[in-house]
Amino acid sequence: MDSVAFLQEHTKGLFPEVLGVRFLAASPERVKASMVVRPDLCTTNHVMHGGAIMAFADTLGGDITALNLAHGAGTTTLESKTNFLAAAPEGSTVFGECAALHRGKRTMVWQTRVTRENGAVVAVVTQTQMVLEARLSPQETLRKLFEGKSLAEQQALMATLERSGASLYRSWASQTTQTDAQEALLAAAVREEENAALLEKFNE
Repeated sequence: MDSVAFLQEHTKGLFPEVLGVRFLAASPERVKASMVVRPDLCTTNHVMHGGAIMAFADTLGGDITALNLAHGAGTTTLESKTNFLAAAPEGSTVFGECAALHRGKRTMVWQTRVTRENGAVVAVVTQTQMVLEARLSPQETLRKLFEGKSLAEQQALMATLERSGASLYRSWASQTTQTDAQEALLAAAVREEENAALLEKFNE
């Protein structure tokens, strides 16, 4: 699936689809889209509502950020500033072109120019997107804990985790009134402590 199809599918059933956003071109550096100025998107004098213009630009800024994210990461708008320069009349089509001002690891800054069919600039929107790190699975979190460490450092870390596990087992044992469960938990705590002692011995 190419980037245009991906973005169109990504917004299906969401607010951008309600607005009528149609993506025309998309890459990690630039996104182009169009939108018809329907009557229900207008304010007095039959011109496009400022909020609709901002929502159009915000959609492009958020979606182009998505094209720059690592797998599993997310984004949210941190700040947005709009300069309104001309009206977009009911029935016309507006075009948005969003390009990068800054693409960082923590934040990305985008500028969207919203224009009419005749090229007149309706608005210029500058927005900052925060990058939300991907949530790691427990297995991935553990892997990252050990990543880049020497064997001795890994063994020392594992010994610490084993002793922490022993403490948890003892805590759980103190919270149950079932004798069988209590004995099993205390036995598990002893095994954890034995494992920790073995690992610590390797590093003596």
